[in-house]
Parts: sequence; structure tokens; C-alpha cells
Amino acid sequence: MMSPTGLLLVILGYVGILYVIATWAESGSERAKKLTTSAIVYTLSLAIYCTSWTFFGSVGIATRSSILMLSIYLGPTLLMLVIWPLMQRVLLIKQIYRVTSIADFLSARYNRSVFLAGLAALVAMIGIVPYLALQLKAINTSIDLVLGAETEGAGMTAWLVWLGVALFTIVFGIRHLDPTERHPGMMLALAVEGIVKLLAMLSVGVFICFFMFDSPLEIFRLLETEMPDAAQQMVSKPEFMTWFSYLILAGSAFMLLPRQFHVMVVENPEPNHVKKIQWWLPIYLMLMTLFVTPIAAAGMLLLGPETADSYMLAIPMLAEQKALTVFVFIGGFSASMAMLMVSGMTLSTMFSNHLVLPILQWFRPDSRLKKYLLQSRWLAVFIVLGAGQVFYLYLGESYMLVNMGMLSFAAVLQFLPLVIAGLYWPQVTAKGAFAGLCAGFGIWAYCLLLPAIMKSGWLNADILISGPFDIAWLHPEHLLGTDMHKISHGAFWSMVANISALVLGSLYSKVSGEEKRYNAEFMDVMAERVAEDEAIMDALPRNIDLAPKLGLLKGIFSQYLTPEFADIKLAACLAEAELSEAELINVQELANLERTTERVLSGITGAAVAHMVVLQSNIYSEQESKTLERYYGQLLAQLKISPAQLRQQLNYSKEKELLAQRYSEQMEGIVTERTQELQTTLEQLQKAQSQLVETEKQASLGKMVAGIAHEINTPIGVCVTAASHLHDEVVGLKKMFAAGELSEEEFEGFMQTCTEAMDIILKNNARASKLIQSFKRVAVDQSSEAIREFKIEEYLDEILMSLRPELKKTIHQIQIKSSKVITCNTYPGVLSQIMTNLIMNSILHAFRPEQAGNIIIELSAENGWVVMDFSDDGIGLDEKGIKNLFDPFYTTKRNEGGSGLGAHLVYNLVTQKLKGKVEIETSIGNGLCYHIRFPQNFDNKNAVNVLEATEGDVEDRRKVDRD
Repeated sequence: MMSPTGLLLVILGYVGILYVIATWAESGSERAKKLTTSAIVYTLSLAIYCTSWTFFGSVGIATRSSILMLSIYLGPTLLMLVIWPLMQRVLLIKQIYRVTSIADFLSARYNRSVFLAGLAALVAMIGIVPYLALQLKAINTSIDLVLGAETEGAGMTAWLVWLGVALFTIVFGIRHLDPTERHPGMMLALAVEGIVKLLAMLSVGVFICFFMFDSPLEIFRLLETEMPDAAQQMVSKPEFMTWFSYLILAGSAFMLLPRQFHVMVVENPEPNHVKKIQWWLPIYLMLMTLFVTPIAAAGMLLLGPETADSYMLAIPMLAEQKALTVFVFIGGFSASMAMLMVSGMTLSTMFSNHLVLPILQWFRPDSRLKKYLLQSRWLAVFIVLGAGQVFYLYLGESYMLVNMGMLSFAAVLQFLPLVIAGLYWPQVTAKGAFAGLCAGFGIWAYCLLLPAIMKSGWLNADILISGPFDIAWLHPEHLLGTDMHKISHGAFWSMVANISALVLGSLYSKVSGEEKRYNAEFMDVMAERVAEDEAIMDALPRNIDLAPKLGLLKGIFSQYLTPEFADIKLAACLAEAELSEAELINVQELANLERTTERVLSGITGAAVAHMVVLQSNIYSEQESKTLERYYGQLLAQLKISPAQLRQQLNYSKEKELLAQRYSEQMEGIVTERTQELQTTLEQLQKAQSQLVETEKQASLGKMVAGIAHEINTPIGVCVTAASHLHDEVVGLKKMFAAGELSEEEFEGFMQTCTEAMDIILKNNARASKLIQSFKRVAVDQSSEAIREFKIEEYLDEILMSLRPELKKTIHQIQIKSSKVITCNTYPGVLSQIMTNLIMNSILHAFRPEQAGNIIIELSAENGWVVMDFSDDGIGLDEKGIKNLFDPFYTTKRNEGGSGLGAHLVYNLVTQKLKGKVEIETSIGNGLCYHIRFPQNFDNKNAVNVLEATEGDVEDRRKVDRD
């Protein structure tokens, strides 16, 4: 155990290191900017998903069902399969509408609805604040465990931790009023915390599995022997509905939890980083769960099942590993603090933007409190984190807190239908979204939150026995008589209510013209067809003085910002609307400036409040609206066309455009269909050729395996015979010794027999070992195709040894000549395939029957190139053979086992894989010689020139073929 002072110093030291790292990240240096905007930092910051519930609670869940525990991490992994098309749209919307949170995203999508944003903020706070308490509980519990439960000052340390987290959140999360601005310091701190908690999890896992026990298998074997019931429970399979619901809950929570949405969307530095997290993040989650089950099993063996959530700390303490205990404590502290910090920042932003500001705007629009919006967010951090702390202190051991992890996941699941419908259903409405969220959240509260409160002893739990008013089908945990796991039950019925209300509300609610226009604009944004009404009428006079309008705009920003920052935001609006140098503007340009102002302001107050504020400012006056309408009327008069006629003309033009589009699509479809057919045929031919080539390679490797097995059988058989003989001698010696008949002469004879047998066994084992090593190296090289450095002559000897079973069947001789040792760095497996095909081609095609042929392989090196001349003294090739040698399926022995792919494979491997060149020299009766050149070092820049020359040779051969 540690002293409170020592532990406090450790915590302050760790927080101080994070402070230094975050300060450096905020310094603005090029190196800091490059690091904080990198994909690896983005990925590690998303590991904020792994809270103390992951760090400590996963082990506890694994003691009850390790399969169910895995679903919490498999859900986000499966989400990675579809995250890119979703995030493409979400990030585009965030960039254009300056989204600050999940509540702001929903508000921006659904006609800037203030009520929907406020409801979303309430759902998030009610669902997540108790989850904050869970993190504080984890920190306080781990502190008590490290200090000892009876240690005085533990509570004060917990309050200091709470204060430190709040201050750290403010310093690095809420330094700026515009939360759409990235926080590189906080993101780098989150990335460091992600590394720390992963290393801590792996460290304790390695220590338990390989130092305290021999292996994870040994832990499971002991658990099955000593605690069979616990072992059976760990491998128990949950019901499909439970498993499926946990997957959905975990996947949706990874994206829609306020902290996750902020890090994934608001803090995203580069959209293409999402493609990298699709496979980086699953690797991280896999490493986090690698040792969870062995740790859970070891904890039950060492500490019993009662304190499963504390195994991560309790086991190192039991083993008296002080350094590891501190490291694990810091890992759990990192997991909790990261979640508390980002959640505090996002919830405080939602609290101020969607609850406080709308109330002020409705009842006190001129209130000076809006000047202190940033300070109100600081206060909201203390309120939000303080609520979590109080929740923990008063209700820390309740049933509700223990189950709050999945309850919170089920709460944010209510956002999922609204997000999906908003992204892909143009007809969804704000009223439908509000109804869906109300219905889903209400069922969540009734089926999950209310039973948890009752089981915690806060309310009378009579309705959990027979249902409200003794109506069994209204039972909160068995709604309509269904019998499911309580989390699955609540998630299922809340989704049914949510989706039903969303769809029905959207289909049957009355939609205003403004909302229709807004929805159309929003869908255009997601289709990346954003149009800012570029058709500004040149006929409109620029007679609107811009200066008074700028005064109104500055007044809007000055409600929330200092005069200096208000000027900065105003300049940004003018730059975006391309009016920085203008003094007079027309009404259309004024409308563009109004929309730009609203978007910039939404980064500070949220989309809903920004729309409300700009609308109330009357920057686009009624007179100016009438002026725009009058000019439209004049335009129609000049065209001598009535509004009805114009409508008919537009409809006729649309019909012509539609017909032209349909015809174009039909022709395009026909062309596409024919092209696809040709492409499919070509791909089938290429695939067939590739399969044949691969079959040839595998057949070669298969023959090698069969041959080497036969070759190894001889020395192994000799060893078996010698060992058997030695065994008989030992048995006989034992009998004579037992009977007292063992003489000195017989013992000396036995020793002589042992010596001879051992000598035979050792020599034949060495022979077999050498064969196996050669075969292993050649076979591995052929299958892996990795680049490595090797000596060519030695490697060719190993290739010949692997081919010895085939070569023993012939009377031909093979020689390798080299004037010096040549080392190269290239593909040994490719070289093995080349030499195997050349040798087997020569044996099969080059020599007449009964001819004792000679094959010579000469090696040399010159100017960074390896020169290999492979020649035989066989019958050679005629003109037709020279012309077609490297063509696929050409063979001189079609019905004698030749496939016609050997030389073709050699040519492709030399020119494409080795980046080399191959030529032949032959004539009738004078044998055949392959002149092969390839770079000694595969990275040799001259390989490019060789490849170009090779391509030229290929083209020349094609021309010859055509001639």
C-alpha cells in the first residue's frame, strides 16, 4: 500500500506530464501540428471509448461470460465496415454547418430545431451523467485499494482528482468560445492516455499469464479443475438477442456517445483518416481484450469471484509488484480521466448552447450574461462533473451504478434512428424526429432507468412484481409479455417506439415551406451539390449600404464575444461571402451574407440558437424582401410572360430535360452492359491464366515435398533401425544383470554396440537435418516471396539438394561455377522457382533418351548486376521453338507431361519480380543457354531502366509475332 501523499504525487506527476505534452501540442510548431493532425493520434484519441468500465469492468464481465464481454468490442469493429460512407456525409455537414456536438448535429439536420436540440442535450445528460459517476467510482475505488480502505485522506484525494480533471478540461478543452476549433493539446493528451492504458493492460496480462502462471492454458486448466462451475460460466453463451443487442449498443455508442462524436467528428483533422481507423482501431481493441479472459480466470483462482472488478489492481498487489501496481493504477486513471475530460467538455457545451442560451434568447434577449458564455461553460464543467461526483458519493454502491454502462449505451442508441434517417431519408421532418426521440427516450426511462432506480431502493418496487395497476403486459421488464435480458428488452422496445414515432410523425406531420426548402438544401449538401444561389441577377442594383449591415452583424457577435473577436468573426463572414472590399451590395448578396453569418455564429452558439438570433436581428428587412420580389416581377414583364406561362415553360423544359436524361441513361446502360461483358470475359481469361500459373508453381512445390519426404525417409529409417537394435541390446543387458550373469566381456561388447549405434544415429540425424534445413529454407522462400540477403551459390546448392529426389532418377550432371562469392538482396523464393523450372525443363526437353547430359550454371557479378548463364548441351531449339519459347502453353512434349508454362513462368518471374532481363542463345544440336541478368540489390535504381528495356523487348517480340 502507498501513502496518500505518495499516490497524490504520482497522480500530479502524471497529470503534469500530460500538461507539458498538451502545452507543446498547443505551441503551434510544425512538428507539433504534424503530429497532432496525424492518423495515429486520431486513432489513439478514439480509444477514449475504452473507459474504466473497459479497463476494470471488462474483467468482471468476463467472469460471467467472456463471449458477452467480447461483443462490447466487436460492435465497434463491425461498425468500421460501414463507417466511411457514414462519416463522409457527417464530416461534410460538420464542416458546412459548423457542428459542435451530437445535439447540434441533429438540430442542424432538422430545420435548426431548438426544441430537438434541447431534448437531445437532456437525453445525453440524463444518460451520461451517471456514467461519469461510474468513472469517478472507478478512480475512488482504485485509490482506496492502493491506499487501503481504512486510510484517512482517500476521500480528499478523490476530490482533488475531481478538481484536477475539471481544471484540465477547462484549460485544454474550453479555452476557446468556438468549440468547432480543434484542440490539439487535448487530442495529443488523449492519445498518450490511450497508449498508457493499453500498455498497462498488456503488462498486467503478461505478468499474470507468464510470470505468476506458466501460460494462459495453465490458468484455464487450473480453473476447470478447482472451480468447474466458474469455468463453465465463463464460457457460457448468451442468448442470440442479448448478443445481437450488445453488438448494436456498442457499435452505436462508439459513434454517438457525446465524447465519441466530439473526438470522431468535431476533432477530425482529415476525412481520409477515417479509412485508416477502419483497420487500426480493431487492432487496438483486440490488444485491449487480449488478456481479459486469462486475468478474469486468474482472479477467480487467487481472489475469488466477489471482487472481480478489482482484479486488475488486486492481483499485482497480491504479488507485491509495487511498480506494476502503480502502472496499472495510472492506466485505469487514464481511462477514467480521458472520458471525464471530453464528456465534461461536450456536455457543458450542450448545456450552454441548447438549454441556457435558448432560455436567455426567449426571455432576456438583451441579457449581459451572453457576454460570459465561455465562463458559463467553465461553470457547466464543474456542474456536470460535480453531478457525477455527488451521484457517486450518495449512490455509489447502488444497483443502478453497477449497470450504468449498458444503460448509457441504450440511452444514446435513441440518436441512431434520427441520424440514419437524417442522412438518407429526404422526407424525414423535425416533428417526426422530436416524436421519435421523445418516444424512444420515454420507453428507455420506463424499461431501464425506472427499474434500476427501484432496485436501488429509491422508489417502491411493487410494479416490478405484477406490473403497474396489476397489468402484467405493462411490466417494465416484460413489456407485452416479452421475456428477454433486461438490456436487450429495453433497447428493443425503445427502438420500436423511436422508429415508429419517427416514421409516422414524418409521414403525417404538416411541413412548412421553409422546412421543405431547408431539407432540400441539406440533402444537396450531403450529395456535395451545395449551391449558394450563384445565379445572382446582374440587373439588381447594388444600392444597399453595407456599413449599417456590418453594424448589425457586429452587434450579433458582440453579444457573445469581445469587440476584438467580434471583428475577427465579422471579417471571416465577409471573406466567405466575398464582400471584403464591397461598400454597396444588392439584396441577393445580402441574403448570402446573412446565411454566412448564421453558419459562423453556429460554431459558437449552435445551429438552432444561431438561426434564432439572426432571424430576430432583421438584417434582411421587409423592404428589401419586397424589392427583390419587385425585380422578379419586372423580369417577368420584360420577358412578356405571365407567372402561369413561366411555370408551364419550366415544366416543359423539365420534361424535355427528363426525356433527354432518360435516353442518355439508356444509351449509357447499353454501352456499360457491353463493356462489362467484355471486361468480364477478359477478367475470366486473366484469372484462368493466373490459376494455371499458380497451379504450376504449387505442383512444383508439391513434387519437392514428396521427393524430400522420400529422401529424408532413408536416414530416418536407419536411425530407427539402430535405435531398435540398441533397445534390444539394453533389454538383454538388463536381463543378464538381473540374473547375475553379466560378465566384463559382455559389458564391453555392449558398450561397443552402443558406440556404433550412436555413431550411426548421429550421422544419419545430421544428414536428415541438413536435408530438412535446405528444404525448409527453399519451401518457405517459395511460399512467402519475401526479400532477404543471401549468397547465391550456397542457395543454388540448397535448391539442388531439394531437387535431388528427381535428379537421382536421371544420369545428367549439374555444375555450378562461380569465380567469387556473390551476395545479393532480392527474392530468394523467386530465384528458386526460376532455377527449378529451368532444371526440370532441361531434364524433360533438352536431352535425347539415354543421353548423359550436362547442365552448367555460371555466376558472375558486374556493376551491381548478377549475371547467370544457365546452359545445357542438349538438342537445342529450331526457329519455331525460339520464337514461341516464352509463350504460355507452348511445349515440345504436349502428350508427355509438359504443361507449356515453365519457360513462360521463368520469363515473367525474371522480368516482373526480379526486374531483370532474360535472353536465349541456341541452335539445333548445340544446346540451349539462358542469359539472365537482374539487380544484385533489388532497390537498385537501374532496375527501372532494365524494366523499360524489358518492356521494349516484349513489344519487339509482339511485333515479330504479328509479322
